[in-house]
Amino acid sequence: MEKFLKERAIAFERMGKSRTFLIFDEDEEEFKVLGYFSLDLQVLKIPESFSNRKIKELDGFNAKIYGERILEFPAILIGQLAKNDLYKDRLSGFKLMQYCLSTLLDGQMRLGGRIVMLECKDIPYLISFYEQFGFIKLERDYQGGDLIQLIKILREDEMIERNDT
Repeated sequence: MEKFLKERAIAFERMGKSRTFLIFDEDEEEFKVLGYFSLDLQVLKIPESFSNRKIKELDGFNAKIYGERILEFPAILIGQLAKNDLYKDRLSGFKLMQYCLSTLLDGQMRLGGRIVMLECKDIPYLISFYEQFGFIKLERDYQGGDLIQLIKILREDEMIERNDT
């Protein structure tokens, strides 16, 4: 956690490459980072072997544009998601992910987009954790040691802010 925050987060912020959000306890006198997450924009490239039906599902509208199959999609990337081991009992992974998704949806309502992606090691408990939030494994040929790509297609009720008043 510390290595990313010290060596990359500030540089990425300055370059506009990503935004890093710190989670801390406002009631504490001393500033303690309980966890953090980073978000950025990414291009999700899918294999040519995907069916038109799967491509249309990702796009939400069509599988082709100007007669060409769509194989790249804009996506919101959860680039980092981490808890501080020193305070692991003060912030659950579930709560950290809720903060992350809330922030992500706030930005999505202003800019658009329907695909959220993240990459993680091929560890069953990690994949299971992300599946709780609606992420699914992107089916493609992974090599040993590759990070697994997980995606979440946002539902209409998640993407559109409603004013029912």
